[in-house]
Amino acid sequence: MKHKFYLLHDLPGRLRLHIPAIENQNYEEVQSLFSSLKGIEQVRIEPIIQTMLIQYNSDEISRNHLLRSVSLFFHQGTFNPLDRFIGHIKPNVRRGIFRSLIAGGLLLVAYLQKSSYKHPTALTYCAVIATGYAVLSHGTKNKLHHPDILTGILSLGSLGPANILHGALVTWAVNVLELVHEMRDNQVVYL
Repeated sequence: MKHKFYLLHDLPGRLRLHIPAIENQNYEEVQSLFSSLKGIEQVRIEPIIQTMLIQYNSDEISRNHLLRSVSLFFHQGTFNPLDRFIGHIKPNVRRGIFRSLIAGGLLLVAYLQKSSYKHPTALTYCAVIATGYAVLSHGTKNKLHHPDILTGILSLGSLGPANILHGALVTWAVNVLELVHEMRDNQVVYL
């Protein structure tokens, strides 16, 4: 789902949102509507840069209630609770982080289980597949130039099929480093 707004900054009693759809709205009416909510102290819309600054009294209206109101007004389907921590990161990078967390969890469980089995189990293959999906699903440019894909190919080739879990772990670690780099490059600029 394409997001309708992004948190630019979130301070107690003050939110700044980037809302691309605001250019299609009568911003004076939007400003008047949100100003009429109980607990809202000031609403300022900058239509040229598509931002809305909302100053509010946190004793009268909660941050999440306010974000749900914005979400409903701009037809945002759901509000992700993780936005509090990673709301300033663009959605495509957030999806990559989520996939990488799942792959990392599966790798951890597979490694813990590995000591009790001599041969790869279904869990091992699931962890490797999840890692491959996490690596291949992010980015839009030539995927063969991504460092995590190159590392995966080299590590699986050099370690051999018997050490498939080790190869997946090395690939996952490089994928995490690449995601950290993308997070810094793809943050929404604070205004």
